[in-house]
Amino acid sequence: MSRRRQGQAQALIDLDSDAEDECQNKRSRTSRSTALKTSGRSNHVLPSFYDNLPQNRSSRIATSRRDKANQDKLNTDIFELYMEDLWKHIDEDKKSAYAYFDSLWFNMYYCGRNIPNVLKWIKAKRIFSRQYVFVPIVCCGHWSLLVLCHFDEANCSDIKKGPRMIVLDSLNTTDPTRLQSAIRKFIVDIYKTEEREESKQFINKIRLEFPKVPQQNGDECGIYVLYFIQCFLQNKKLAEVLENKKLEEDFTQLFDDSWFNPEELENFRKDIHSFQVNRNSKIAE
Repeated sequence: MSRRRQGQAQALIDLDSDAEDECQNKRSRTSRSTALKTSGRSNHVLPSFYDNLPQNRSSRIATSRRDKANQDKLNTDIFELYMEDLWKHIDEDKKSAYAYFDSLWFNMYYCGRNIPNVLKWIKAKRIFSRQYVFVPIVCCGHWSLLVLCHFDEANCSDIKKGPRMIVLDSLNTTDPTRLQSAIRKFIVDIYKTEEREESKQFINKIRLEFPKVPQQNGDECGIYVLYFIQCFLQNKKLAEVLENKKLEEDFTQLFDDSWFNPEELENFRKDIHSFQVNRNSKIAE
């Protein structure tokens, strides 16, 4: 899927930055290559000053652990590149039924930056003809995932399936429910931009749920978001759950132990690490 980044006033977000950095100190760019050269940030977390100190055995172990942790931290550039690669390998039916937003769009909207253009770019995604739409959320240095489900259905009360929203957050201590009002305002503005006939009252009745999901142990929230998206695209057991879920049933146990495989997640993490190494090698060349 082609990126809509060229000509957009966007910046590379590293997840070790704080909310103020994200919302107030953005640097514009016209392409990814320009961003990598001018943003003042590397593709990964900037090296610590400890890296330049002489190392004994214990310090080498500590450095090794830091390096592994840094591999788990994704910036928006790596995220977007991996999403493009993932999208290339799904079948055409899913490409027409699914869509995903650029990882900076919600952040830009949330921070009040270039909102008219963000809404215009979203309109081009045709979310009201999609079964599932993935909306990455990067807020306060943390990744989570908003999924718009069945927005191609016009009625949310009289049919088995209807519009609903779920937020998947691998770090519940951040209180994902804090974004409820921002998400609902975001959705209302999308409906307005599309000039839909649904009333604000109808939109506010769309269910917004926060199901339990596997929780991270470190800084790998971006990896979890990519993993959740891959599960929607490729996990047959999850697809069955989603297909059979009635509108009146909640998604509290969407990711339960009956099909979640920790080993699969660990293999996915390793795949992301390899992808990062390959991309960095290409950039270095």
